[in-house]
Amino acid sequence: MTVDMMILAAIITAAMVLFAMDVFPADKVSLMTLGALLLTDQISPTDAVSGFGAKATVTVACMLALSLGIERTGGLNYFANRIVQLAGDSELKVMIAIMIAVGILSAFINNTAAVALFLPITISVARKQGFQISKLLMPMSFAAIIAGTCTLIGTSTNLIVADEVQKYSESGLQIGMFDPTIMGLVFFAAGSLYLVFIGVRLIPSRRSGESLTADYSLRHFVTDLRVRENSPMIGKTIPEARLGERYNVDVVEILRGPKRLLTMGPLNIEPGDQLLVSGAPQSLLTIQREQGLEMKALKLQDQDLTDDDIVLVEAWISPNSALIESTLKESNFRQTYKATALAIRSHGKMVRQKIGTYRLEYGDSLLVLTDKDHLESLRRSPDFLVLEEVDSEIVVQSKIYWAMGIFGAMVLAAATGALDILEAALLAVAAMVFTKVVRLHELYTNISWQTIIMLGCLIPLGIAMENSGLAGYLGEQLVNTLRAWGPEAVLSGVYLVTSLLTAIMSNNATAVLMVPICLSVAQQLGVRPEPFFFAVMFAASACFMTPVGYQTNLFIFGPGGYKFADFLIVGTPLNILFWLLATFAIPYFWPF
Repeated sequence: MTVDMMILAAIITAAMVLFAMDVFPADKVSLMTLGALLLTDQISPTDAVSGFGAKATVTVACMLALSLGIERTGGLNYFANRIVQLAGDSELKVMIAIMIAVGILSAFINNTAAVALFLPITISVARKQGFQISKLLMPMSFAAIIAGTCTLIGTSTNLIVADEVQKYSESGLQIGMFDPTIMGLVFFAAGSLYLVFIGVRLIPSRRSGESLTADYSLRHFVTDLRVRENSPMIGKTIPEARLGERYNVDVVEILRGPKRLLTMGPLNIEPGDQLLVSGAPQSLLTIQREQGLEMKALKLQDQDLTDDDIVLVEAWISPNSALIESTLKESNFRQTYKATALAIRSHGKMVRQKIGTYRLEYGDSLLVLTDKDHLESLRRSPDFLVLEEVDSEIVVQSKIYWAMGIFGAMVLAAATGALDILEAALLAVAAMVFTKVVRLHELYTNISWQTIIMLGCLIPLGIAMENSGLAGYLGEQLVNTLRAWGPEAVLSGVYLVTSLLTAIMSNNATAVLMVPICLSVAQQLGVRPEPFFFAVMFAASACFMTPVGYQTNLFIFGPGGYKFADFLIVGTPLNILFWLLATFAIPYFWPF
């Protein structure tokens, strides 16, 4: 290896470690990787910014915009609710219905958007029917991942592979809209059978559809404190009492006679008020002694916090939320959203103390208390996805036909070759904006710019691998190791390496990394490169063993109450099944 190759290998290794450790967000790791490539002269400044204007990046941005436009009409909510209602009251039937429905959507709209749509619906159904939430969310995510590979537009990974293939292939090879469909359907059928008959038995009952207070284990962390006549708190507002600063406790709400009062406004404390306070037992004992309060035993249920005006909901931090990497205190959560956060569920752990200083991450969910007047604004905020039943009524019925017609025309134009996929997508976005299916300000605030930043930063990695010769070197090592068993064995090795990489780093980063290696492998073997490209396309999306490699898994990680090991137990057999399928089926559909 040359010095340049060793430096690039060190950069890639460091990026893989950072992706796997999940210490920094994926877009930040991508930016750091791009910076390292520039500092070490692996790429030129022109190459460094080329990713932001790449066909794949622009096309992915367009597909995110189109998905948002369709979602904004409300038609998908109606479709999703109807599918789940038809499944009846059987947990297995509901799981199958959700898998099929989310699979159909994921093949054509961004699979991350499809999961975001079904997440609140699935949780609502589980709570109403008493189903295990954890038994439904993982199959939903896996189905979306698999189905997303069935078309070129179902996942950003497919678009990246197609763009990278066209860039590096000397023959100008192009992958069409439905070229991956047959193999994708084989994977979807096999994956569905596995999940229905085997996978569902391996998924642990991490979270049932019980009450939110029980689900977040609030019973031992919320106490009722009555204000005595001699309390020094009388006449002060909650902020003036500085209970959070002095005792690390949080006043959830005030009970004054039959009324429940939230604590955001200028509300003075009166004798006889009952404060529902969240905090550690030692802090509660201290505040009781020093502030003239009387502690009462409280067996907390959802109805103890809510009434006709106040509601308790679960809100998930969306991919493009402004709260990511900030704290509730820094964002002035109470005043900004007119709501009180009671607890945080983050990557399998529960945070109930000092939640105001906890740094939020993508995929975290909050238990939120708010009034019904402000619930709608919370739901409409791009910072959250409120996990409650979604109204099945079409929100913008007059626009649903425009949205579906525009999207259908885009798919038809790209599939028939009348227009390039990028041309069709750009025209479709323009048409949706012109017909006011979606407005420009909604695109600015609701598109996941994290995905765009990642793509723009990582695409130059492929250029660096080609320029340094590292792609050829790694391809040579792979070929020399497996050549004796034929090209099928090399293909199997490519799929396995790709699927293992996508378990620890971004699926998009894996695709960018592997495409130039595959081209080198095909050249050294003297065979057609298509089988290797499709192996990367499917393997880069085959992320079932960890929650960090694919966005949809991270979506459900918190709401499902999963642990990291749950994905290993359920996902590893599925990864092995797909590896064996790919080894024998891909050469059949795309001969060497």
